[in-house]
Amino acid sequence: MDEQADAQSPHFDLPANVTCFARKDNAQSSERALYLEQLRNRDLPYQEFRKTADKLFNQIADDMALEFIQDEVILTPIFRAGLSLLPVFMQRIENSRLCSIGVKRNETTAMPEPYLFKVPPGISEQAKFIILEPMIATAGTMCYSLGMLKQQGYNLNKVQIIAIFCALEAVNRLQAEFPEVHVYTEVVDPTLDDKKFIVPGCGDFGDRYFGT
Repeated sequence: MDEQADAQSPHFDLPANVTCFARKDNAQSSERALYLEQLRNRDLPYQEFRKTADKLFNQIADDMALEFIQDEVILTPIFRAGLSLLPVFMQRIENSRLCSIGVKRNETTAMPEPYLFKVPPGISEQAKFIILEPMIATAGTMCYSLGMLKQQGYNLNKVQIIAIFCALEAVNRLQAEFPEVHVYTEVVDPTLDDKKFIVPGCGDFGDRYFGT
C-alpha cells in the first residue's frame, strides 16, 4: 500500500461490517491520502476545505454509486454535516429520494438530540437507505438515527453508511449494536479526546465545510 495512505490508516483490527477505503490499495490511494491530509489541516480556509472535501466526495461517489444504480435508493443525510455529501450522490443516483434526519449532539453531554425525522412516502420493502455522515465520533447520533429507522419498521439489512472520518470507538459500537448495517468510511482514527472529538480527525466537519 502507498505510504501516504498507510499513514492515514493506523494498524488495528476493524469490525467485519466496516470497509475502510484508506486501507484499499488502488490507483487513487495517493490522491485520496493527500485529500485527507489537507482536510486534517486546521489552518485550511473553509473555501479550500470545501473544495478538497468535494473532490474526495466525488471519488467516493464514483466508487459507490454503481452499486445502487438499479435500486430504489433513499439518500439519508444526517443534518447538518451530512448535507455536504448529498449533491454528488443525488447527481449520480438519479432515481434517489431524500430521507431527512436531524439529530444534533449536545456539546455538554455528548448525547443525541433529535429535531427532524421525515421519510418519503411509498417506500418499498426493498428500498436501500444510504446514510451520509462525514464524521462518526461516538456513534451516538448514528445509533439514535438507526434506532428511529428500526422503530418505524425499516429493514436495517437494507441500510448502509457512508462516512469520511470514523473513530474506532464508533465502528466498534456500531458493530455491537447494529451489526447488520455496513459502514463505508474513508478512514478510521484511533481515539477520541476528552470532548469526544475524533483524534486526529479534522475538527468539526460541518463548521469547516459550511464556513460557520
